[in-house]
Amino acid sequence: MAFRRIAFALMVFLSSHLVAQTPAPPPASADFVSPTSAKPFAEPLASRIAAISASAIGAHIELLASPAMEGRGLGTRGLDTAAEYAATTLRLAGIPPYGAPDSYYQLVPLRKVTGASGSIEIERRGRDQIVTRTFVSGVDCLFSAQPPQSLKAPVIVAGFGIREPQLGRDDYAGLDVRGRIVLIMAGVPNGTAWQTPELLARYAASGARERYAVKLETARALGAAAVLAIEDDGFATGLAANVADEERAFRSYDRDPHDPPMLIRASRSVASAIIGEDSIAPSSTATHIAQPPAVATIRITGEEHLIVSRNVLGIIAGSDPKLRDEAVIIGAHIDHLGTIDGAIHPGADDNASGSAALLEIAKAFATSPEKPKRTLIFAFWTGEEEGHFGSAFNVKNPRWPLQHIAAYLNLDMIGHPWLMSEIRKLVEDNHLSDAGAYLAAVKAESFVEPGVPRGIPVLERALRDSAGGNGLAMHIDWTDGKFGGSDYRDFARAGVPFIRFFGNFFPDYHKPGDTPDRLDMTQVQRVARFAFAAAWELANQ
Repeated sequence: MAFRRIAFALMVFLSSHLVAQTPAPPPASADFVSPTSAKPFAEPLASRIAAISASAIGAHIELLASPAMEGRGLGTRGLDTAAEYAATTLRLAGIPPYGAPDSYYQLVPLRKVTGASGSIEIERRGRDQIVTRTFVSGVDCLFSAQPPQSLKAPVIVAGFGIREPQLGRDDYAGLDVRGRIVLIMAGVPNGTAWQTPELLARYAASGARERYAVKLETARALGAAAVLAIEDDGFATGLAANVADEERAFRSYDRDPHDPPMLIRASRSVASAIIGEDSIAPSSTATHIAQPPAVATIRITGEEHLIVSRNVLGIIAGSDPKLRDEAVIIGAHIDHLGTIDGAIHPGADDNASGSAALLEIAKAFATSPEKPKRTLIFAFWTGEEEGHFGSAFNVKNPRWPLQHIAAYLNLDMIGHPWLMSEIRKLVEDNHLSDAGAYLAAVKAESFVEPGVPRGIPVLERALRDSAGGNGLAMHIDWTDGKFGGSDYRDFARAGVPFIRFFGNFFPDYHKPGDTPDRLDMTQVQRVARFAFAAAWELANQ
């Protein structure tokens, strides 16, 4: 009950900062593409698409998600083995290397933090006195992996730390958090609108890294120095049992302004010290509370070690003298979570599915009698799960000049199709005028929703042509990608046109149950063929 009182106080404080009006729904548009009878592709595209088989994709997934790969965690032999498998497959397909000279590997240096610990000291100013309390890691809080440092700054309360304009919510409205420590609540607000699989995966996932990734990125973009996240009552119990899921201890080697701020996950006792658990009485008429002035001093200890991971890169040189200096890059992260609390997390969908599809896409291009006009680069990224380390390193240290990349295509989690109920809700939420006719023509297993930025007609045309040729129904998800949850993020921030290929979330996301037998291999094949046809057009138009 104490946590509920704290939650109530935070929610009341937040009430004056919410966006009052929900934006008007967008009108029905051509963003929805109805399925049509497949329009036959010309040769050699048709035969190359047919060569992408579900059985070959399944064989890759079975191996990449096998116990021998130990979950492909960053810094583990399992990930090293997976990278070697990808490199060997490219070599056997006759695809030249494009990592270091004469190598498929682009080395990615990283910092690994061990023995991380710390404390947070709260100074709360009352009317007549200053109350000071100190909380230590492992007792009242857990710190994300950070190098040794200290920070002293005012604390600002920002509700749940969420910005979702389409739901009429901005927890940062009217707040200046630059250089401040932001206190937020874990999870999502009450209400059925917040219970969609996408929002729960974004803000309320079981793993700390997943549920705070977007919140940390939002705080970073606004200039926050640190985020203090108040967990529910079970957090302290988890600490006592030593089962609280601590952040993985990896950081990019070079300090990066896009690195997320430090995260401190804390018990309700820390919130009580800052806002005062009994500072207000729950009341239906309460609309706002004044936040008591509070300053926090954070001290972090630990040791840093250098490790080196690897991206895997292959290349097919363009055949057109005028276009070969432009490249289309197709990428997928090959890492996953490794072993957590003794349980291997196989990562069949996340992202053996995308890696397997990329291997077969690369082989289909390599065996084509007609070589692409533009250069093609195939990239298997490391460290996506820990912070998009591999793709971010490549963007900062590009093997191919960024200004000469025609497009980046990203494959991540493509093994689960949409459900018909989800498609129906998407259509309803977008107020499609001919919703009935559209839904009558759609089959869930043939529905795709690629993500793409607005204003780049060549990407949209490639998607429409590929969807039509493959007989798919499609909804285009317009996104700038700069806060995306996969490896297209850093390309988007660098101004590189991108397409995001993604399937659907599923209950065993980031759990040991993400196994090959749970995947629909035909779904992976379907998205692989969809991506291949789009890449073919972009490489040859």
